[in-house]
Amino acid sequence: MTAPRNGTVSATGSGGLGWRMIAYVLAATHVAYVFFVLFGGLLILVWPRVLPFHIASVIWAGATMIGDLGCPITTWEKSALRRGGREPYPEGFLQHHVLRTRFDDGNARRNHMILGAIAIALNLAVYVAVV
Repeated sequence: MTAPRNGTVSATGSGGLGWRMIAYVLAATHVAYVFFVLFGGLLILVWPRVLPFHIASVIWAGATMIGDLGCPITTWEKSALRRGGREPYPEGFLQHHVLRTRFDDGNARRNHMILGAIAIALNLAVYVAVV
């Protein structure tokens, strides 16, 4: 790694690649978590012991989206991107990686609340159907 004139550490060396790889692993983990939140209720048919973990995941995801709490995985991914020399995306994880659109500031809060409510409602429907 080289030191530029402004005193910061350059991320163009192999260390930057490592941080970018960490960011990609975090993004993949985040995708897996989103799928678990949305479809993990079906896993209780096969593995009933998953139920408490899934309920906790749905509550956290719903609270994060409805309460606009922010997700720590997104924060970690953006930090790793910065350390890897990449400019992180300005929007949230779902908008950037899943929905591929940028919500304008006027609708972002509403859209987050709708997505959180959909995740909770979808899982409540699965739980009612299964139990």
